[in-house]
Amino acid sequence: MTELVKLQNEIAELRAIMGEVLDYIRTGCAPAPVACPYTLHAWLDEWLKAYKAPSVKPATLYTLDVAIRVHIKPNLPDVALNLITGLQLQKFLTVIAQSRTREAVYNVLKGSFRDAHGLKLIPDNPMTAVKIPAHVREKGSNLNRSELAAFLAAIRGHKLEPLFLFLLHSGARRGEALTLNARDIDFKNARLHLRGTKTERSDRIIPLFANLASLLAKIKPDSDGYYFRCCPRWATRTFKKFCPAHKLHDLRHTFATTCLEAGMPLKVVQIWLGHAEIDTTANIYSHVTAELNHAEAERLNAYQNKKDAV
Repeated sequence: MTELVKLQNEIAELRAIMGEVLDYIRTGCAPAPVACPYTLHAWLDEWLKAYKAPSVKPATLYTLDVAIRVHIKPNLPDVALNLITGLQLQKFLTVIAQSRTREAVYNVLKGSFRDAHGLKLIPDNPMTAVKIPAHVREKGSNLNRSELAAFLAAIRGHKLEPLFLFLLHSGARRGEALTLNARDIDFKNARLHLRGTKTERSDRIIPLFANLASLLAKIKPDSDGYYFRCCPRWATRTFKKFCPAHKLHDLRHTFATTCLEAGMPLKVVQIWLGHAEIDTTANIYSHVTAELNHAEAERLNAYQNKKDAV
């Protein structure tokens, strides 16, 4: 009986389509588009709540929300979702000056329209032909000894001092630190779980170094078990006030540089940083490895000169 009903419904749909085709042949007028139940703004809110909130981390959710509230809603009209055109979206994205912001907004539009098309809320996906220049990531730089000493002295006693120290001594990304939970720390076996989502290997377990264990032991997590609860932008802006010549991510660079200078193999540093490929680590820290290679070459030269003199 169920199959019969299903077949009858399909026949009815085919008859309706054929009727529209015959009308078009007779009148030369295409049928009016079916109204979409969502406007652009309403769909973005629904998409964020239904598709992203249950599956992404708080820091990622915050980034998506900012892209929608601050950039998309004020600059794109709140019209029916099926009335938004690809050219309209292309022009909108082109005028966003900052490449990182442009990429974040592009990803929101791409994901939300893809899912709307998958649900058949719209007949076509306008983002199919939209293209933007890829975000070019700027290489950071580590804090040198004098910069690091001045920074550590400046943050002493500040509310965010524990967060900054954690980033400096773990090499974690900002989002990984802000989602650190008590369940991620194994004091007994000296292991730390960093729940990264950026690459295949970014979700990783690294050693709970002694300075990290000492730091975390002094911090009382909140009622949900989180160690560092703060607005990501506030953390970034506060760091910039204390260290104007650098960005927050440079604490991660400082950790990696320290590891390499201490003689840690590049492969180990790659695993600790959560890079998917060792080439990524090698390319980012090529200047460090070049300096280390030069120092090793000088050491070999000194040894050979000493040997030849004998």
